[in-house]
Amino acid sequence: MPQRIAGEWVTLRRVEGDGAVRYEVRRKGRREVVGEVAIDLAGDVPFIERLCIDEEARGYGAGSGAATALLKALKRRYPVVRTWAPPDRGLAVYFWVRMGFRPLHGEGPDGGLWFEQVLRPSRPRRRGRQRG
Repeated sequence: MPQRIAGEWVTLRRVEGDGAVRYEVRRKGRREVVGEVAIDLAGDVPFIERLCIDEEARGYGAGSGAATALLKALKRRYPVVRTWAPPDRGLAVYFWVRMGFRPLHGEGPDGGLWFEQVLRPSRPRRRGRQRG
């Protein structure tokens, strides 16, 4: 994943950390950090573990801007991405659905809900012309 991901409203800057790839979310053109994104890239399908925007910065497009920029960057490399919503956070469910994710069957982390988005649909295989 790149060190910097530029979106329309925010910029994601990669920071060092253990395990997941972490990015600070900053408003475009400002140094102020307004949130954080963490992505686990260990498996075949990247997993957005966390997308958190500081409470005072919510409602101004930072979360959707961060998600949009991140999904655009992931699309270059992966066909599918997953995330989750905690069981006690209905707003997170609404957010991920609004961002184009669909819920998956089965229990997610900590009793939450799994979500998935197809970033690049697989193309059907073309069959050769049959001669008869």
